[in-house]
Amino acid sequence: MLKNKLMWIAGKIKDSFAMVIKGIKYLFNSWPKAFIGTLLLLACLYYPLGGKMSENIDKTSDYEFSSLAETQSQTAEAIAYLIDRETNQHLWTANLPFFFPAYCLDNMPNFQTGMLKVLSSIVGTFATQINCPNDEKKQKLLSTASNLLAYPPNVWLFDTENKLKTAPSSSSQYRKAYKKIKDLNNALKDEKCFWVRDTKNFAEINKTIIIGLKKTSKYLENEIREGNNSWFDTHADDVFYYNQGRIYAYMIILKKLGRDYKQVLMSEGIYQDWTTAIRALQNGTEIAPYPVLNGDIKHGIKANHLAALGYYTLKAQSLLMKIDSHLYEGNKNDN
Repeated sequence: MLKNKLMWIAGKIKDSFAMVIKGIKYLFNSWPKAFIGTLLLLACLYYPLGGKMSENIDKTSDYEFSSLAETQSQTAEAIAYLIDRETNQHLWTANLPFFFPAYCLDNMPNFQTGMLKVLSSIVGTFATQINCPNDEKKQKLLSTASNLLAYPPNVWLFDTENKLKTAPSSSSQYRKAYKKIKDLNNALKDEKCFWVRDTKNFAEINKTIIIGLKKTSKYLENEIREGNNSWFDTHADDVFYYNQGRIYAYMIILKKLGRDYKQVLMSEGIYQDWTTAIRALQNGTEIAPYPVLNGDIKHGIKANHLAALGYYTLKAQSLLMKIDSHLYEGNKNDN
């Protein structure tokens, strides 16, 4: 009985191969058919294979910049590095036209876009704290960089509002921002610009991060509420990776701020809360679901990866708010 069944299966496999060979012979019995067949085959493979080869959602958890001078900023150097990584070392995918295989990607573009959004806001806060005496050009380096990083992420050649008008590409604008941040950090090294690393400046940056994490929590909450009624939320992965890119950027920034403001963290007794917040964000970046699910969190059987990401975001946010409250009380008592 088993022998007959195996022979029947072998016969079916043989017949299937015979049909495939017959189809190939029919397709390639003339040059026009062979040409059309080749084009169809390439079209079917171009986007899925090309996109897979192009995708690189880089979640490297830390970088060392040991060659920096004491007067330079580890945070500014990390921000510059992330910009360079995404626009030069990797492929900036959010603005690619249809003839690039990475055009079909959506997770990597959202991750990159979320990351750059965060970097823009942090650089903007830094810009208010830098002092470059008698050098207006250097004084404007970071504010200009922040504006460049706020440039729309999806511009390749044409303006997003007027397709007949050319515009600088997103990646070219971000590269300009990279150069300005590097120039500023070099000015700090040469002591042509100065950055006071006191409790006041630390508190301002901490507030900027808290505001950003609140926005991240809100994005996730809105999608959980609006998208989990359907069996499969096709927008969930976009929201997930956009906000994971945001918390990844915050994680790197918190690590480097911890180096820049080590004295403040230790003197204020907030080092433990700071490092715990970093770990929470790192846990969030380590979530790697496939596919991203937005299940009903009340009584559903599906997982909800947006809620998991939101948990770590809220954990980090609450710890930074605790630090903010501590700094506020300390400042009030000093006055």
